[in-house]
Amino acid sequence: MNKDHKKTENIAQEQVDKTQEEQLVACVKELDVWKGKFLRVTADLQNFKKRMEKERVQWMQIAQSQIVNDLLAIIDDFERASEQKEKQELAPETEELFSGFAMIGKALEKVLLGHGLKEISDVENFDPELHEAIAQIPSEDCESGQIVQVLQKGYRFKEQVIRPAKVTVAK
Repeated sequence: MNKDHKKTENIAQEQVDKTQEEQLVACVKELDVWKGKFLRVTADLQNFKKRMEKERVQWMQIAQSQIVNDLLAIIDDFERASEQKEKQELAPETEELFSGFAMIGKALEKVLLGHGLKEISDVENFDPELHEAIAQIPSEDCESGQIVQVLQKGYRFKEQVIRPAKVTVAK
């Protein structure tokens, strides 16, 4: 009976070992499934963070460029006032006042230039990405497509055109 008892115990132990091995294999498979899900979720989270950072930078640039674009009208007003000053003879007190306004305009322009604003300086040949043609005029001095006159300065902000230069182009 002792031998039969040991045989029965061995058979029972083998069944327990086989059951435990099957459970271990099932656990390893489940672990692999969860590990895969974890890796995918982690990758998605990292991609989401990168995308949000990129969008945040874009939103900041859009907001900044809108403010800078609004300030360009003020710079234009300062420049027009300076041009009018040059056309007229003024009393010394008025001359000093205009000089003060010109200094304020230059200071504002300097601040904007320090933050990434650049004047579009390419005003030789018409480029639709940089210029807006307001009119075409016949010109003997210029070839067709050349800019004859700049009516309003154009500007870039952080390498993006925020206001194209308004120009007159030769026919």
